Amino acid sequence: MSVSDLLESCVQKGLALGSSFCEARFFEERGANISVENGIARSLGSGIIRGVGIRVILGDKWGFASTNVINQNSIERALNDAIGGSKSIAGQGGEEAKIVESKPMIDTVVHKVKVDPEDVSPEEKVKRILEIEKAARTYDERVKDTSASYRDVLTRVMICNSFGTSIEETTPRTRVFCRAISREGENQQIGFEFVGNVAGYELVEGIREEEFSRRAAEKAVNLLKAQSPPRGSLPIIMDQQVGATFVHEAFGHNSEGDLVFGGQSIISDKMGRKVASSLVTIIDDPTQVKYGHFVYDHEGTRARPHVIVKDGVLVGFLHSLESAAKLEGEPAGSARAQSHQYPPIVRMSNTYFAPGDKSIEEMMEGIQLGVYLSGSDYGYVETQKGQFTCHAEQGWLIEKGKLTEHLRDVAVNGITLDALNNVTAVGKDFKMEAPGTCGKMDQGMYVDGGSPPIKIEGVVVGGRR
Repeated sequence: MSVSDLLESCVQKGLALGSSFCEARFFEERGANISVENGIARSLGSGIIRGVGIRVILGDKWGFASTNVINQNSIERALNDAIGGSKSIAGQGGEEAKIVESKPMIDTVVHKVKVDPEDVSPEEKVKRILEIEKAARTYDERVKDTSASYRDVLTRVMICNSFGTSIEETTPRTRVFCRAISREGENQQIGFEFVGNVAGYELVEGIREEEFSRRAAEKAVNLLKAQSPPRGSLPIIMDQQVGATFVHEAFGHNSEGDLVFGGQSIISDKMGRKVASSLVTIIDDPTQVKYGHFVYDHEGTRARPHVIVKDGVLVGFLHSLESAAKLEGEPAGSARAQSHQYPPIVRMSNTYFAPGDKSIEEMMEGIQLGVYLSGSDYGYVETQKGQFTCHAEQGWLIEKGKLTEHLRDVAVNGITLDALNNVTAVGKDFKMEAPGTCGKMDQGMYVDGGSPPIKIEGVVVGGRR
């Protein structure tokens, strides 16, 4: 039997055994990775993960099980385990399993690449990543440590469910990262660059070292002379990467439907209400061909753009079939799983602030003392408390409307909704260049983020002066 026949047979058996809903999802991901450090190839690896995950609803309770063996006997055993799991919790109370019945979809999607990574030899890949890393290593004698990493994956997902959906989607992704560490005495600084997309090896071939790895080294060296920022409540301007981290961490997670109905979101009771400045529009769009792109989610729902905030008003949440049912929403393709070993949960895709109409010069006008943040290092949020922290790779002091002193160790924190309501200008120079992996409930998922420059009044800046 073909894989699709095995999935269809599983679904029919699940219904025959009393399930009101049954879903069988085949997942396969092949990947290769390379890491080099200080001119030496440290690792070269490849691997594959493959299996089937099965979800059922029986007696208004979920059951889930998975198998790594793709044959009829193993899949039927996993089905029986899923049904047994739902029966075992049926008498224990708890939350009712409830989903929106979706329109059946039948489709096959294959994302094309210009250069298939599997057609490029491992030796050629290693040679290219060593070239990229060398450009950073030889930039300046103060660069003491450099590394570069490469990863390509090809993900194939097939979904068959009792609504009549039968979907197959094959998606390639490629990502390259470079890091440079500079040192002068006890002063040590880091610069990095990364690029990633739904693409093949052509992404690597398109990298220009002077705009990628050498730029990482240049940032690391220049930060040796940078100063600590002033501390206090100041106006800030976030560049596109910092804005992307902010919108993902501070607001994106709060808009995920499972966290909303689970009582873990600060905006759970604010639908239709103002949650930000009227200048703010926030969108999650899996249809954009960026690192978080896909056509169908892992429940077989066709993805479309999700407007979360429009002109400062909360207008939507991200939904799975379950969260849409529980919040009276509409699923639009936001449920994904790391592999067949996990059930789909609500995830972001390509999340961004929509651009405005201001130039960076116009945004800085009138700022007597503020901070410009550039390059996102990391960020995190406490969704239930509505607090966020963003640490930028570097920054500049803004004095009398002009960029002056170069800054390092720049971190800002605050209350998410206060910050969004204090947005006073939104730039027009939009970029979506934050490919990465987002963690949630022990699952990692491919995402991207974007933003124009964003000006926010009265944000707490952590500094040493």
